Amino acid sequence: MRPESSQAGAGVKSLADRHLVEESFHDQYAHHLPPPARMDFYPEWMGDEHLQILLKEAGPLSGKRVLDFGCGPGQTSRIYAEQGAARVEGFDISGENISIAVKNAKRDGFDDRVFFRRLAAEEIDYPDGSFDVVIGKAILHHIDLKKTAAQLHRVMSPGGVACFLEPLAHNPVLNLFRRFTPGRRTPTEKPLGIEDLAIFSRYFSVTYRGFYLFTLLSHFLLLVTGSRKLFATSRAILRRWEEPVLVRFPGLQKYCWSALLVFRKPVSDQPGH
Repeated sequence: MRPESSQAGAGVKSLADRHLVEESFHDQYAHHLPPPARMDFYPEWMGDEHLQILLKEAGPLSGKRVLDFGCGPGQTSRIYAEQGAARVEGFDISGENISIAVKNAKRDGFDDRVFFRRLAAEEIDYPDGSFDVVIGKAILHHIDLKKTAAQLHRVMSPGGVACFLEPLAHNPVLNLFRRFTPGRRTPTEKPLGIEDLAIFSRYFSVTYRGFYLFTLLSHFLLLVTGSRKLFATSRAILRRWEEPVLVRFPGLQKYCWSALLVFRKPVSDQPGH
């Protein structure tokens, strides 16, 4: 992965250009075929694990107004409704994803509580204080952080919480892998650095927790052997080992693959502050 600023991508001169790159990539990805087995580092069960991490941190959704931040094809939005959310709004930059999301919400009977729009994160125009909970996965590293932080603050209610699971930029092994596999991501994205969290601390109380450090070995084993059984078994063992180590030595967390980012808006804060 090229070391661009978090505010611009390779050869992209404006936010509009960036949006075109991201939209085109994700429109195509909406209909992508699965990668070869030894390169499929994101199995369905890992997605479920990520979702459970986010839901646990977000807390009970019953009666809450929820924003699915970068909703993709909308599966997570329907899950939030199943969890009791009073209303779920999802947005995505990909028109293809939004079309799929709208169709599936209607198919599953959620179209009275789950709503979708094609929007860019930097330009969301929901009314001030619209959401009690915001949840997003692997979205912040695609966007202009300064513009998005201001918009996120505006649309959240006082006392609201935003939870994101994002890739981190500090592990040299991961960065080498990213450099040699550019086709797996957009040219405009950049994993987050810990220093990027300062952008959000202007508006929120910010915490982060790293995930997936030792478990990177299981992904290497998958790449070398192609054995998904070995991948799953080794990852489960390494995951149990790494959790207490990361708690005891929190300085290692910045070298993890991913981090749970939690932004809490002060109760005394007013929308549009």
